[in-house]
Amino acid sequence: MRPSTVRGTEMKIVTNALAAVTAAALCATSANAACWSDAAYEAAEVREFDTMLMVQALRCRKTDANFLEAYNRFVVASRPALLKANATLKAHFAGQFGERGALNAYDNYMTTVANRYGAGTDGLGCEDVAAMVQMALAAKGSPAALSELADTVQMTPSVQGDRCVGSGAALTIAARR
Repeated sequence: MRPSTVRGTEMKIVTNALAAVTAAALCATSANAACWSDAAYEAAEVREFDTMLMVQALRCRKTDANFLEAYNRFVVASRPALLKANATLKAHFAGQFGERGALNAYDNYMTTVANRYGAGTDGLGCEDVAAMVQMALAAKGSPAALSELADTVQMTPSVQGDRCVGSGAALTIAARR
């Protein structure tokens, strides 16, 4: 083989390797930009919990287990925590879609969450959800207590994307519902 051919082949290998590394870096950057931080995921859990309670309160209001009034008290007591969760979610979506797309992404996400509970909650009757509202009232609006309660009742937000882990590496999680 002539020296110029060897150099050309070596350059092609180096160029292809650099292109592959660059593509991998771009993919990793995109994935990390869209990953769910612990704070965003906890906010999604709290909003999922609140939305489930709201939809169930509306569904159960004409039953013997009507807890709509208790749910409304929960919302008033927890307003700062719920607003904080909303802001965290909107910031998450702004990181993915920019300021313009963030509100639409947030609205679509919350509509999807509400629709998921529209037909009821598997395995939970109105009495069960009424008991959850009482637990939520006992949290007295504490963001940490609401997050812990959402974990306790096993709220698993249906988030698309990855969970951010430690150094920025992403851990893929699947939609759970």
